[in-house]
Amino acid sequence: MRSSPRVAWLLLSSLWLSCTDAGLYSINDRAGGSRDRANFEGDLCVPEATGDAFPVKVVFALQGGTGVEPEVVGYAVDGLTTLTSRYTGPQVKFGLVAFHSVATGLQGSFTDAAAFQSILPRYASYQQQGPISIRSALRLSKSLLSGDMQAACRGEVARSRYVVAPVIRSSDVSCDNPAYNIGIDSRCSALSQAAGCNATPASQAQCNAACSQCELTAVVGELKGLVEQLGAGDVSVQPIYVRGDVPDPVTRLQVAAIANAGGSAPVETDFAGLPNALARLDYGALDNALKLKRFLAFNRNVQVRNGQMLTDSDGDGVPDDDERALGLDPAVPDTDQDGLMDGVELRMGLDPLAVDVINGCSVVQDTDGDRLNDCEERVLGTDPCIGDTDGDGLPDLVEALSHTNPLVAEDLLDTDRDGLSNVAEVEAHGDPLSADLDFHRERGYGYSIVPLPPTDISDRACYRTRVENVSLVPTLERPHPLIPGEVIRAGTNEVYLYLQVGRDNDPRGAGVGSLFIQEIQYDPDTGRTPAGMVPLVSDDFIVGT
Repeated sequence: MRSSPRVAWLLLSSLWLSCTDAGLYSINDRAGGSRDRANFEGDLCVPEATGDAFPVKVVFALQGGTGVEPEVVGYAVDGLTTLTSRYTGPQVKFGLVAFHSVATGLQGSFTDAAAFQSILPRYASYQQQGPISIRSALRLSKSLLSGDMQAACRGEVARSRYVVAPVIRSSDVSCDNPAYNIGIDSRCSALSQAAGCNATPASQAQCNAACSQCELTAVVGELKGLVEQLGAGDVSVQPIYVRGDVPDPVTRLQVAAIANAGGSAPVETDFAGLPNALARLDYGALDNALKLKRFLAFNRNVQVRNGQMLTDSDGDGVPDDDERALGLDPAVPDTDQDGLMDGVELRMGLDPLAVDVINGCSVVQDTDGDRLNDCEERVLGTDPCIGDTDGDGLPDLVEALSHTNPLVAEDLLDTDRDGLSNVAEVEAHGDPLSADLDFHRERGYGYSIVPLPPTDISDRACYRTRVENVSLVPTLERPHPLIPGEVIRAGTNEVYLYLQVGRDNDPRGAGVGSLFIQEIQYDPDTGRTPAGMVPLVSDDFIVGT
């Protein structure tokens, strides 16, 4: 008897999650209900790939010059003006290429709609003649995309969708004119030089057309390859063929080949239909192919050492007693007020009582939203543009406070040789530097993660999540780090809950982190507030930028 698709999907999802070390212990078998331990539960979905955190960057590559009718140029300008007027926010940006025998970057970097529209008159006046090379437009588009990917923050690139939209009026003849097109793929060149190709002009033209189609497919493949090469979220190529009264079969075949290699469907239109064809292309953000890499709870006010739980009132990675012994302030995360947490300074061999100036960064800027400022990231060597530099699913902040290495994926490392990987130690909030199995049995966090069928129109991956045994400690009253004059009450524990997601075929790639901070008040005499199970809701999690 065959299983249903949904049953198969749940089975595969369960198998995938079994590789994440999500559940180290069975829950409900320890003191998870006691007054000094918090429990969380809720149905959580990965972030919807919309909004400013998921940029879309579009290159329009327009054929122009001799042979392209003024009507086509006019419809293209009108269509792009109308289209880009719909995308005035920062989420969607545009680049512009004009091509004939060679390609020219009229707008060689991605810009907003207003700046893009100001460049369109340059296309209207674009003049060039000679043999047509669609190949040149695709290759220039690749240069624009790869340049942006290498210059932009790695985390942003991983969340970005890149679109190349060639508007084609006539067929590519690159293989007829190799002098204009240096470096054609040798496999494609062989097609134009095969036996019998030079028998007649018609046969040579047919062989050259096959070569051009092959070359266009190869260049689009290079564009798509940027996803793996430079860690982009997605690259798609969506060609439009603007036909005349009688469509050209060679151009049709080339456009179909470009679309097939570019992960889209070919679009064909007459002159007047060009604005509508441009409007109907897909300018949406990444598809929701994101899967949960790690669900993690972390009490920032707890340090664990040699099986002992220590209070860290200011959450700087240094227990209160150690701070007092070192002459530091246990209620202030940055004793010398130089913008670097005491724990970061001690970890990296700096003096937390002497002001350190780190050049080339800002102590008030947190580019990736991971609660390490950009100067702390520079000192640690982590990437200020991505919350999980090494891609192991543990946020950089958590690793900085847990004494693991945020630059090396540690899911296969076991520093203390106690049988638990370093990642597993952090998930359970243990000590990765000491064999502390007894502590884990009593105090280790327990997780349950069960995949759920998608429940909304966005088809997001959703999970029933639960974490228990999150230990609480009595903390000191302390100044609020962001609001002058405000104080954080004694007993306040800041529990950070993370949804670390990414593409399911890229377990260590640059993912997307979402964070929810739950304050829990704990007093040894009266217990914890809120009491009982703390509910988790997807909308409470803020996507890192």
